[in-house]
Amino acid sequence: MDIKEVKKKGKVGLMVCGHKEYWPQFPGMKEQFIKNATDFKKLLESQGVEVITYTNAAGDFIVDTTEDGYKAGLMFKAEDIDLLFQFNCAYVASGKYVQGIKAAGCPVVIVGYQMSLDVSKATTYWTHAGGGACPLPEAYNALTRSGIEPAGLEYGHYLIPGFDARFTKNISEWCRVATALRCMKGSIFGHLGHTYEGMLDMNFDPTTIERTFGIHVKMVEMCEFVDYVHSATDNEVKNKIKVIRDTFEFLDPSYDPTTRKITDEDLDWTARVSVGMDKLVSNNRLSGVAYYYEGLNNEYEKVACSMIIGNSLLVSAGVPFAGESDMKTCVAMYITSCLGCGGSFAEFCPTIFEEKIQMVGHDGPHDIRISSGKPQMRALTTFHGKKGEGLSVDFSLKEGPITMLGLSSDIDGNYSFSVAEGESQKGPKPANGNTMTRGYFGEGDIGAFVEDWSCSGINHHFSLSLGHNASVLKKLAKTLNIPFKQVR
Repeated sequence: MDIKEVKKKGKVGLMVCGHKEYWPQFPGMKEQFIKNATDFKKLLESQGVEVITYTNAAGDFIVDTTEDGYKAGLMFKAEDIDLLFQFNCAYVASGKYVQGIKAAGCPVVIVGYQMSLDVSKATTYWTHAGGGACPLPEAYNALTRSGIEPAGLEYGHYLIPGFDARFTKNISEWCRVATALRCMKGSIFGHLGHTYEGMLDMNFDPTTIERTFGIHVKMVEMCEFVDYVHSATDNEVKNKIKVIRDTFEFLDPSYDPTTRKITDEDLDWTARVSVGMDKLVSNNRLSGVAYYYEGLNNEYEKVACSMIIGNSLLVSAGVPFAGESDMKTCVAMYITSCLGCGGSFAEFCPTIFEEKIQMVGHDGPHDIRISSGKPQMRALTTFHGKKGEGLSVDFSLKEGPITMLGLSSDIDGNYSFSVAEGESQKGPKPANGNTMTRGYFGEGDIGAFVEDWSCSGINHHFSLSLGHNASVLKKLAKTLNIPFKQVR
């Protein structure tokens, strides 16, 4: 059984709002607005989202009455859109669209624009037909006073992709937010086993996960999983071994005494467990799994400590598996993956004070999509701090910008995002069968950075992703109505 990455498309609504009092006064203005709005629609479509528009009785997609605004809102609600762009053609009275936005029942982004204008020759017609900033304060004020806190407000120079780089970037990020919201809708995360004993920062409430992110947490059982491992056919195992050989570079033992030679028995057993993991995901329709199991040298424990390679293959197919049963970091990994940035399970490793480097990584599985080269595999005699032995993944992230996303939770269990941007730098790392990346987080004191990150309330794990993603994560936090904390 092959697990394929399913890329869900965000679904956005475009509510094009116009002031109908202009139509008899300025012939052709409505048509100009439709052209302007069509350019914006093309910008949205270029970002890979599905765009839903409302068509009024006249056959065009401008909302210019309260009645049409409400009908549009009901239509957007029925279409189950993830995000609504309220597009102001120029000035428009807010009473034409507020009821509709309430009816749509989803996060809304207010949008305005301005076309280039030769002010020395500008007619009354073009001072309106070219857009403008006038409607934006009213839109924000009217919505907030109506109990609707806009997720954002964007204003830019015309609407063609790349014409206004800042505006285009922000609209692109909102479309990525819509995709992340779409991915979370209806998703199910498995909780297998229990959190690592004594890691109090990782305990979580499944109901709060569902309330905050729309993700249902399903309790899945080791007996079901182990049954899938036992029922794996010889052909399934053979095919999985081929995938593993094609994906990983096999490493010999290193200077670290915990490493050893990879055996055929290692490979066969790891492949069998990986097949079982695929079936657990498929048969339970899981979008992610947080897992950890510790027994008394029994079969369940043997299976649980052999999930590293199958985990890495699934994470790299967009299905995060978080070790130590850290559900909060599993959610963070899913979010950064849905945003197109990858998501590797990580924590702080050694600090190289002399070079202002904070190494980040973790023992065990990782997102091989973001590896700097072909991911490597070593056999370990010891999984530090855990029982068992077996195959582990060993690589560094691609060099360049990186972002850490962690979920913080307060005394009442409410979540917030903790985010830091840095850079993955080339350089030496321990050859001990664990993934580590040399993280550089600016010229400031690295000790102070660690202090600030720790004091943000963060769980000690986080999702490590490629690119600088703080601005898009801030937008997503706004739509989820949770606090956002950026450390660097």
